[in-house]
Amino acid sequence: MTNKKTLIFVGNSGCGKGTQADLLEKKMKSLGEEILHIEIGSQFRNLLSMTTYTAQQAQNVAAQGLLQPEFLAVHLWADTLNLHYSPEKNLILDGTPRTLREASVLDAALKFYGIENPIVIYTNVSRETAEERMLSRGRKDDTKEKIKNRLDWFKRDVMPVIDFFINNDYYQYIEIDGHRSIEEIHQDILSRLDIE
Repeated sequence: MTNKKTLIFVGNSGCGKGTQADLLEKKMKSLGEEILHIEIGSQFRNLLSMTTYTAQQAQNVAAQGLLQPEFLAVHLWADTLNLHYSPEKNLILDGTPRTLREASVLDAALKFYGIENPIVIYTNVSRETAEERMLSRGRKDDTKEKIKNRLDWFKRDVMPVIDFFINNDYYQYIEIDGHRSIEEIHQDILSRLDIE
């Protein structure tokens, strides 16, 4: 692998994108690659564990099962890029962008850094499968009502982002069937990315 890759994992909550991003990171590191992995869900969970006023406001949003405001998401991943990105690193983004406006900001950021041919990996699962997986993982914030809210905002806010990627020649778009086993999906992603 000579060219550094920028990989954007998108998909419904419970689709397995985080698992696949982690597996890909481990595989690429085993090949001697440097990785900057930004996982927006864990960044938000870290924020929610704080005691700042911002964290308290975000906790109120989370308690209602609503989507966190775009400016917070952009701040979290942009700050990480600002502090840690360099052209020698492969970049993995997991769980962002979540709205068209956020996609527009990310698009500008990638171009600012001179990143070429970013690859979007959309793990596609049915709403029913996503709901079953979220219920089975046992997180305390995965109540039926909050899961319904997340699935609704995915359809409303994230599906237009996927259309944005599909219709933008700057991005390479890969759609993955997320109903298979973790290992089958992992091997499919490696094959599509030409990683051995």
